[in-house]
Amino acid sequence: MKVFKNVLVFIFLFLNISSNAEEKLVFGITVSENYAGDGHRIRKLASNMINKMNIEYEKEFDAIFYDNQELLLKDFKDKKNINAVVLYPAFYFDNKNLIKKISKNPFIYKTSTTSSSQLFLIANTNSKINSISDIKNKTFMNTDFNDTYSTWLDYLTLKNLNNSYKKVIGNQLKSSKSSTALLDVYFNKADFCVIEKETYVNMLILNPSLEKKLKVVEKSPEIFFSAITTIHKEATPELITLINEILDKKTFKDDFKEFLKLINLDSALRVEFEDLKNFEDFYSEYRFLKGKE
Repeated sequence: MKVFKNVLVFIFLFLNISSNAEEKLVFGITVSENYAGDGHRIRKLASNMINKMNIEYEKEFDAIFYDNQELLLKDFKDKKNINAVVLYPAFYFDNKNLIKKISKNPFIYKTSTTSSSQLFLIANTNSKINSISDIKNKTFMNTDFNDTYSTWLDYLTLKNLNNSYKKVIGNQLKSSKSSTALLDVYFNKADFCVIEKETYVNMLILNPSLEKKLKVVEKSPEIFFSAITTIHKEATPELITLINEILDKKTFKDDFKEFLKLINLDSALRVEFEDLKNFEDFYSEYRFLKGKE
């Protein structure tokens, strides 16, 4: 099973319980190599967020930092202090059977305001890209914070061209933000990019002239998300209620928007595992196509 590539992991609501003590919620955060330069800022913002939550929700919160998701999941399974985790899509898929067995009350983090994110492959009109076949020897502007974009592109090339995207394109560059990647394509620094539909729509609202030089070549189903949190199945009803109340509050996003923006998240949505079937079907097909490569 492929080891999850190091990315920022926002590990939500770690719990330490003793029979004679009040529940204590502890946030866990792993700062990956992609965010190494922001490590100090992430820790500072997390600390500020926790202090604010201590006051607002009248509960005792704290923070820890995990080195990797595999250790996190092991502790979660063994009920070693942890009773809630946040995992990124590929790692969730690879461990979905275990996660569903030992947890409940999932919710997903999104970069969009819709239930799930839709991805667009967008090309500069000068690049003459009208289909996935036309990306051969072109320059792809990827992002350095979300593997989902390149995974979907890889799926498209494997399915339509029988090859990994890295063997199809001519060059790959990286941008720190989806909006910047789109502008790089607009200004001819790259031929195409993959971003969320919502980012594209918002950019057009700010600058409608972008559409004159940009073209949507491919659209994904609305199945993607940035991360998923699950709560241990033995968590108390009080903990579940508290978590749901926190996420339902409009003030959560407003109060912590700087932190969420830094780790490229927009909001959280309560779901059922059944709601993720289309995503899981996509990843199953992707793994199958990857195995034939």
